[in-house]
Amino acid sequence: MGQTSYSAVTTLIGDVVASTLPNVRQEIVDNIFKGRPYLAKMMANKRKKLDQGGFQINRTVQYASNTTTTSFDGWDQVPIVPQEGLTDTIWSWKNYAGNWSVAWTEERANSGSRTKIRDIVEAKKNQLESSFSEDINSDLLNPASFTAVGNSGKDLTPLTMLVSRASLTVGSIAEASNSWWANQRLKSVSSNNTATAGSAHHKQMRNFYNTCGKNGDGFPDLLLGSQAAYELTEAIYDNKVRYGSTKMADLGFETIMFKGAEFMWDQLLPGSSANSAATVAYNSGSYAEENIFFLNTKYLYFICDSGADFITTPAVKHEAGGQYGTSGSMLARLEHICTNRRSQGFFHGIDESAVTLTT
Repeated sequence: MGQTSYSAVTTLIGDVVASTLPNVRQEIVDNIFKGRPYLAKMMANKRKKLDQGGFQINRTVQYASNTTTTSFDGWDQVPIVPQEGLTDTIWSWKNYAGNWSVAWTEERANSGSRTKIRDIVEAKKNQLESSFSEDINSDLLNPASFTAVGNSGKDLTPLTMLVSRASLTVGSIAEASNSWWANQRLKSVSSNNTATAGSAHHKQMRNFYNTCGKNGDGFPDLLLGSQAAYELTEAIYDNKVRYGSTKMADLGFETIMFKGAEFMWDQLLPGSSANSAATVAYNSGSYAEENIFFLNTKYLYFICDSGADFITTPAVKHEAGGQYGTSGSMLARLEHICTNRRSQGFFHGIDESAVTLTT
């Protein structure tokens, strides 16, 4: 007498989830995208866009200018000529899912009140958003492969392909036959353990920044490097005036301002501090070589399906097959794309051990 039945507890959990998760969905999404440096920067710049579903994502890009513009006087003839110079990039939707679950034993332990149930739902929410953040960030930076989309093409297109070291087909356009679609690439003078002054390394970075800027609309606003590459730049700046981004500091990330760009690092980026696959792929012989992405985030987007933008499913009760509890899902349909690769740059082969700080 007076005990709450299993069915009643499950119903209560379902009611609490139904009233809680959808109401905090935006909070969950914000926390997912603010969990890592690159994600945080993209969301701070509002680079997340919504699309109306469909089988694929199409984005029109420009590869040549209009040839009819000219000065004229009086009745000079201004040519009317059919113009090309535009084409479509094609991207496939990527589907992500995460499940929350409350075992029957957890239900019983928290069945005393609605407040206890809300506490466990909040804990499950935090666990789910943390897992989404880790998974998405790992797929975006993909330290295991730099020429293929992970999980047999089901993961997001990684930054290491949008801004690549090798000539690739990205967005259904092959850069080998479309040079306008290739990102900028520069090998460090310190590569292969070549002794290099800090001033020479810094000069290369400044030159590459300008190279990326002249190939697009605006200059890089984000430099994203491996930990060692970031610390090398930080050390070179030690005796100089340094500035950081207050916006990114508010989100919990320390930055160095390099010209007009924020410079941050992520532990998953290619380099000696990444996993063994990254070390093998980016090392030259036995030398650990680091890398920096020069990014113009104006042309980098997360595209989300407006009907599947981290939606939650109803709670489902399980009491068959030897499993007892309640579960539900969060679903998302999205992709990571670039609409101007030539304004992006990949600075690679930095052997920080060969760079002297005396300038």
